[in-house]
Amino acid sequence: MEKKHLFDYVNDLQDYWAHTKTIEQSEEVLHELLTEHIERTCKYFNLFWQRKNCEEILDKFCNVIWQDVDNELKNEAKLILKEMIKSIPVFHDIGKINIKFQREVMKSPLFKYDKGFNNTRHSMLSAIIYIDYFRYDVLSDLSEELIDILEPFVLYHAYIISRHHSDLNDFEIFTSQLKMDLTIELIDILNNSGVYKKEIEWYVDDIFKMEEYFLNDEDNYERRDLYRYIYGRMLYSLLVASDYYATGEFENGAEFKQDGDIDDISKWKEVYESTSLMKSIRAYQQNNFPQDEQKLQEVRDINVLRSEIFCEAEAVLNNEYENNIFYLEAPTGSGKSNTAINLSFKLMELDRKLKKIFYVYPFNTLVEQNTETLENIFAQNQSIMQSIAVLNSLTPIKMDKQSENKDENEDQVYQQALFDRQFLNYPMVLTTHVNLFEILFDDKQKAVFGFYQLANSVIVLDEIQSYKNTLWQRIISYLKAAAELLNMKIIIMSATLPDFDKFSHHQNAASVLLKNTRKYFNNSIFKNRVEVSYEILDKTDLKGEQLEDYLQEHIKQQIQDGRHIMIEFIKKSTAHRFWEKLKEDENINCAIELLSGDDSMAERKRILQRVKTSKEALILVSTQVIEAGVDIDMDLGYKDISKLDSEEQFMGRINRSCRKSGKVYFFNLDKARSIYKNDVRNNTELTLADEAMRKALAEKDFSEYYNRVLAILERNYRAEYNAFFNSIQNLEWEKISEQMKLIDDDAWSMTVYLARQIKNEQGDVIDGAELWEKYRELLQDYSMSYAENKVKLSYVTAQMAEFMYQVKKVLLNHDEKIGSITYIEDGDKYFDGGKLNRARIQGEESDFIDFV
Repeated sequence: MEKKHLFDYVNDLQDYWAHTKTIEQSEEVLHELLTEHIERTCKYFNLFWQRKNCEEILDKFCNVIWQDVDNELKNEAKLILKEMIKSIPVFHDIGKINIKFQREVMKSPLFKYDKGFNNTRHSMLSAIIYIDYFRYDVLSDLSEELIDILEPFVLYHAYIISRHHSDLNDFEIFTSQLKMDLTIELIDILNNSGVYKKEIEWYVDDIFKMEEYFLNDEDNYERRDLYRYIYGRMLYSLLVASDYYATGEFENGAEFKQDGDIDDISKWKEVYESTSLMKSIRAYQQNNFPQDEQKLQEVRDINVLRSEIFCEAEAVLNNEYENNIFYLEAPTGSGKSNTAINLSFKLMELDRKLKKIFYVYPFNTLVEQNTETLENIFAQNQSIMQSIAVLNSLTPIKMDKQSENKDENEDQVYQQALFDRQFLNYPMVLTTHVNLFEILFDDKQKAVFGFYQLANSVIVLDEIQSYKNTLWQRIISYLKAAAELLNMKIIIMSATLPDFDKFSHHQNAASVLLKNTRKYFNNSIFKNRVEVSYEILDKTDLKGEQLEDYLQEHIKQQIQDGRHIMIEFIKKSTAHRFWEKLKEDENINCAIELLSGDDSMAERKRILQRVKTSKEALILVSTQVIEAGVDIDMDLGYKDISKLDSEEQFMGRINRSCRKSGKVYFFNLDKARSIYKNDVRNNTELTLADEAMRKALAEKDFSEYYNRVLAILERNYRAEYNAFFNSIQNLEWEKISEQMKLIDDDAWSMTVYLARQIKNEQGDVIDGAELWEKYRELLQDYSMSYAENKVKLSYVTAQMAEFMYQVKKVLLNHDEKIGSITYIEDGDKYFDGGKLNRARIQGEESDFIDFV
């Protein structure tokens, strides 16, 4: 339906208002007509629809969802379905014809009191009118076959309309509401009010019939169910984005930029290819690639192997770019990050529909590190640098530097910045797995804002196996379906990559970018660059404090000739305690650093810079934040055993440059199972306590290890997998959100803000107490626009992250509490040598996993 046709259904439609605003200078109140808002929303919806290539997405959706329908009927149904979709923004706010809404929310004097309308809600009324129009005006004239396949989507679209001001809740709640007496009463009120020209027909039996498609799917066809879930999430995201942009346009009196795409990747490629690294690789590619496999085993220059990996992955991609999922498994230190940058640019060259790039990492530390990499590449091109955004809690909302220099409405600049952040309106985004999974699965509206931006994008997923392995089967099945439907190209990379294809039943196989990884892993540069010792691990009689004392003495014997030593623990408290013991040892005469997720960004960078540049002997005590991708090169390592893939990641920090010799000693102090709960990789037979796993680590062949892991998951967690797909099938959005959380909520933790003075990266002192005061003032400041307040809050909260810690819930003497944050004025009393003493604040050891 087009907007103009609404006049055929609503009396005096031109009199209804959608929004109001007050001009501050004159205190004049302006009204936006409902028809104007609908027109604006449709404008943005159609714009996003076109830019995201949704015609092609709809074609794919219909071909899968109606694969058993003959082509002629399917094509006819698709045309009607498209009309139904394009009508979602037309109907989304039609419920604002509610007289009580007009009188009490809009303060309109044009409508008389009507006792029938007893609340101001409008979204459910909009959904009811949508159902009535399409089920009884449009579909009633069609064949029974068309009605049967289209009417479930009437209900689905109405659900999306009903939730456009809310979070997503379970679909069955919506259908239950439609069958309640309150809904029948609302329809009677509308029919008797004189507002609506047509009498709404309502048959509860039809609601039962329409919902059967979702709740009683006997075929249990997973791919179709996934497509249907993604389809609904996409339409919800498109509608909410369109509604927000339309409302923002009225409130600010101007349109907003919505592109945020890479329209010409050649400009990025030109800068990238001009770097010295790329010139060297291209010269190698032209003159030496590919090398014979036997000759490759004789290579002793790591850069030759890195170039071979880079060139082979690119060559395979050139032939298989039409696939959607790509696996890049390569040894630690082999240049995967640079290879992934090239692959993402190459995909955009080969498929011009691709418009965005997302780089996704397990920890914020890796986001920071790879942001620096991109800054080094594009530092001289401010236009490109302005197009790159970091999306995490540590980074404030990005302001458009060009807009700041224009004579623009200040509110509009802030609103644009807020929209850009909310709706991922950036050409390139760096973020974490947690943020991406919220976009993919969370039921909260703010999480789904930018879902539509994933369409026609390249996503690089780094170390996805580092999270709960009970989710692997769900993750790969979902990613394959989403990539197919939305034309996403997903590169999954790691040094230890499971064969996720064994989990994705009845779905297309992924492209393996390195067809024979053994020729790289078996090269002595990667295979033998680190010697492994189990002498400490095999001393099973050493436990607890005895083992710590032994480690301390062992490390003391290794401090020589400027050697850099790293020791990793799996508990923050153990790392802190051991660091203190080393610091107190008068016989250790070298620098001793502690790195954990409790460190500020500036402190983390200071430590890593010292490790990289110091020529003197140094000991680095760390938690698992050091494992994945952190670019440091140590001589000697000690590690508390946990998961086999974690051991390999740790070894990737030892003798990384292959210029010396490296050695790692493993030991068993803390129990990994208490940290990585429900992770089958902690089973004794899958750790270094088992000889077969030691062989796998020595041979750099993790295939058998992962085969055993996947078999256990398939056997033991099939019920959870089935429950997930049952929720997908029934559109149980809240359950799906809970089932797909990468990190579980901890009911026993609390957030404390420890006010003190610290130095930032620039060396400036930040006063935590003053920052808290700014935070409180902003929360209570109603003089500025919502957008300006949110942007300014983002700058303050980004700095506040340096003072906030998750600790076990304890009774603390505190000075103030705002929301869930407990404020302590004298935060210094909980620090020793610049490091948080968790035992002091909690009164006991903490078992928190150190993911930052």
